[in-house]
Amino acid sequence: MTSAPVEEASRSPETEVSLPGFGVLTIHTSALEHGQSRYEILGRRIRGTLVVVPSTPNGGPVIPTAVRVRFGDAQESSGSGWSAPRSDEPIVHGVRIHGYTDAINPRTVSRSDHFLTSDAVARSDSGRTRRIPDGARALTEAAVVAVVKHWHQRADRTALLRAAARSSAADHVRHEDQQIARLQAELQTVRDERAAARQRIRQVAGLVRRRQPDVQPPVTKAARVPFIGPDGVPMGILTVREKEVGVLPGRVVYEVDGGRVRGTWTVGPDLYDYSQAIPQGIYISYGRPASGTSPRACLGETTVNGVQLSGGWAHPRRSDDITPTSPDHLPAQVRLGPTTSTSAPAATSQRASAVLRPLALHYLARPDEGALRIAAGKQRAGTAAAAARERLCRLRKRDSLLTSRLRRHRARRQEYVALLTGPCPALTVEPTRGPLPLKPAA
Repeated sequence: MTSAPVEEASRSPETEVSLPGFGVLTIHTSALEHGQSRYEILGRRIRGTLVVVPSTPNGGPVIPTAVRVRFGDAQESSGSGWSAPRSDEPIVHGVRIHGYTDAINPRTVSRSDHFLTSDAVARSDSGRTRRIPDGARALTEAAVVAVVKHWHQRADRTALLRAAARSSAADHVRHEDQQIARLQAELQTVRDERAAARQRIRQVAGLVRRRQPDVQPPVTKAARVPFIGPDGVPMGILTVREKEVGVLPGRVVYEVDGGRVRGTWTVGPDLYDYSQAIPQGIYISYGRPASGTSPRACLGETTVNGVQLSGGWAHPRRSDDITPTSPDHLPAQVRLGPTTSTSAPAATSQRASAVLRPLALHYLARPDEGALRIAAGKQRAGTAAAAARERLCRLRKRDSLLTSRLRRHRARRQEYVALLTGPCPALTVEPTRGPLPLKPAA
């Protein structure tokens, strides 16, 4: 970016502004590069240079509406950034003021504003900083307010603002590019999810139309099933009887006896797996469903090691990683009240886990497992379709919001590019130099 040409210009004539409670402040002002304005000030117990810098944060207005005031003129060559001393930093009540103010709205600035925060400090000649003393702070605030109000009345203020916007436009273009790339990626994700939600609705509709395959009745003969701890040590033999098939669609109730284990267990597809229209995974509850609608509310809960268990085990999406010894530790809860429970003792939990695994494998080995899963999918098809439609509605709204934001960021980028490629604002710019000797106003 090419800066505006620098021309030699005489300083403005002395101007006096009133500082209520502090007398009169004499100022000389001149324009600097990048839309900044130098104010050389002199008054009772205050002298130095303030620089008014129009600024706007990323995402703020393209043409700045706020300014920050820097204490001191050009950066010294010995350093850079906030900590480096600047030439002609203001001396107020014998205290050197360093740093800069927070953003200030020139239209409404007043002494009640809190613009001298941690970025403005008192600095010693050795470089140590401390809080600005109250007396120096009050006079500094009054001078800043007077300077900013004077700046707001400048005839070249519009040109200064455009020059400042132009000087930072390249940085803002980079920021807008980052935001555009982020929004484009998020928008693509949302659109992929919209396509998946539409596909889910079609899958559920197809499942509803699909013929239900036959499901086998309960096998009358009991099965003897070994159960093993996660360390591979046998824990005994379980007698497993199928009591009911289809107590809820896709679910089989087993009666289990043996090795300090008594009671009923209900096995079926994972209750929480909505990744496909036909549910995958496994869900085993301790007991038999108490109603024809909810497999989580159970009767005849299982007893292991003399402890009555409640709740269940959800294993989502896939079942091919279940073996007689893994997963090694599965949930077992003891009911405390109608809605509260706590973890079962460790030994009880270990024995319950050793039963859950072979029961899951027994269910998975059924020849009609696929038919059971289809039945479970049909039973919850209405809920699944409603959830998919609700999700699709949310995704449409998110798509619209992201599209709107993307449009705004692209428009802002175009405005910054126009600032970079358009003509430079016409300004008479004075080179940065050291402090000028001033005399107090008569």
